[in-house]
Amino acid sequence: MLRTSKGVGLMLTLLTIVSSGLVRAEVVVIGHPTLPVSELDPQKVKDIWLGKIKHLAGNVPVRPIDQSPNSKVRDEFYMKSLDKSPQQVKAYWARITFTGKDDAPLTFQDDAAVRDWVASHPDAIGYIDTASADGRVKVLFKFK
Repeated sequence: MLRTSKGVGLMLTLLTIVSSGLVRAEVVVIGHPTLPVSELDPQKVKDIWLGKIKHLAGNVPVRPIDQSPNSKVRDEFYMKSLDKSPQQVKAYWARITFTGKDDAPLTFQDDAAVRDWVASHPDAIGYIDTASADGRVKVLFKFK
């Protein structure tokens, strides 16, 4: 009986780990195909999503797109690109919007919605799981 309960406990622990999101998404930053840059460096990605960069090459406007608060891709993106938790990013944007300095990025439900918006708006830049990228968008940065 003891051996069985240990086995069940181990199985439940493994299921909890897998379902808790420790399996990571492979996140890529995407842009509209006409965006006049072929790639971005990590600092530029961070600066765009923190509202510190509003234009890219040749003074072309760029508008970051975010994913919904329940998105695992968003959590992964924040940790890898901004070095911040979702709560820290929310607090950051609350301060910025409260002071009237800027507006937080637009938020869309999932990868498909972000990809579709970016594909149809020349100034848009977003992030999605690499499996959701297609020929309608340009991959600008891939996290290692």
